[in-house]
Amino acid sequence: MFSWFTKQLRGIYWPRLLALALTIACAVMYVGNLALFTIALIMVLITWIYWNRYPTPLSLLIIALTSLAAWPMGLPLVVLSTVLLDRSLRLGNDKPWWFYLTSIMTSALIALLLQKPYIALYLATPGVYIALMTMFSIARFYTVRITLTPDRELSITAGSIINYRLTITTRPRLRALIRITMPRSIKITPNTLRIDGEAILNASARYRLGGVKRPRIRLTLTDELGLISTTRVVIHPEITVIPRARAALEVARGLLAQASATGGEDVREIREYVPGDPVRRIHWKKSAKVRRLVIKLLEWRGSIGPMLVLTYTTNPEALDRIGEFMVYATAEAVTRQSIIELHLLGRDGNLETYSVSRTNYFEIMNKALGKLESLGVELLGGTDAANIFDTIKYAVWLRIKDIPREALLIVGQGVFVKPLCEAVSNAICISV
Repeated sequence: MFSWFTKQLRGIYWPRLLALALTIACAVMYVGNLALFTIALIMVLITWIYWNRYPTPLSLLIIALTSLAAWPMGLPLVVLSTVLLDRSLRLGNDKPWWFYLTSIMTSALIALLLQKPYIALYLATPGVYIALMTMFSIARFYTVRITLTPDRELSITAGSIINYRLTITTRPRLRALIRITMPRSIKITPNTLRIDGEAILNASARYRLGGVKRPRIRLTLTDELGLISTTRVVIHPEITVIPRARAALEVARGLLAQASATGGEDVREIREYVPGDPVRRIHWKKSAKVRRLVIKLLEWRGSIGPMLVLTYTTNPEALDRIGEFMVYATAEAVTRQSIIELHLLGRDGNLETYSVSRTNYFEIMNKALGKLESLGVELLGGTDAANIFDTIKYAVWLRIKDIPREALLIVGQGVFVKPLCEAVSNAICISV
């Protein structure tokens, strides 16, 4: 029972008890004055009923009531009522500092003009407190050092999502309410939280284009009393976004290494090793698991025809996607057959042809990726309303008349690939 009572005193109930005690004390002090005694009794009743709903307005009324006490009896009451105002503001406040300072100091000035210096002094006490707390909060908000620390290295492939935890640290230690505004590429939860020197939030980032990203984060800091809010801008830790095409090259490296170990074939099943079987076909991982040597039974895959890549797109994101697909598809092709013909068609009609094999794969891919270009235009409503690409779209098929059409794989952005595929029969079209 005692522990429960202690918790209540430490929580939100002790300000209400203090408010009741102050109003009752005023009622006792004003027994000789019928008007003030009646007002004090009414305040006791109002405080008892409405404190939880209106703590701050009632605190201001209690300050006004205690300021009417005779000198020096009212001084401790005003000090306690200032403490009460502090606690009520911490329970929730949506008014700025000047709202309270103006009303309190105006009342003190009126009392001074009415030649009531003690009442003016009483009223000035909470006003001075509000002014000091405001200046203290402003000084801290503009001098505090804020750092953001992720729990992992932030490196992702364009278009993918990385989830991480972000720690916000303030030096010196700061207690405040923080509202965080992130760029569209980063999502956080929660976006409003209380910080006590340090706070942790969950974040996820997704970027469509590669590069090193240093997004600017806007933090709105509100002090514990809700009197002052300031905005600070901090730099988010670096996020390395690897272009899709470059990430695909690393995957292709593994595919080619695996193909070299298997001879460009697929593993269909395994059987026990027999002396004379090629050592390179031993399935070492499976052998370790079953504790005996087993080899891979392989199945040869079919061939792929020539590939035609339209090297131009309307925007950088589509360009990266085309590069990614070209890298993957070409790597898959050279694991199935020794050579594949790769044709690169530019927007000016220039056609470049490469014979890609496992030995020159990375050299040619780097050249091919360098040929890709973004036209930097926007399609109205998703279509080429201005028809500025008619020459590119509808005359390009004449430039590839010497390429074998059978099993031809055409890769490009949809707005350019569609009319080309309508003109070229027996072609496999990939719209990226």
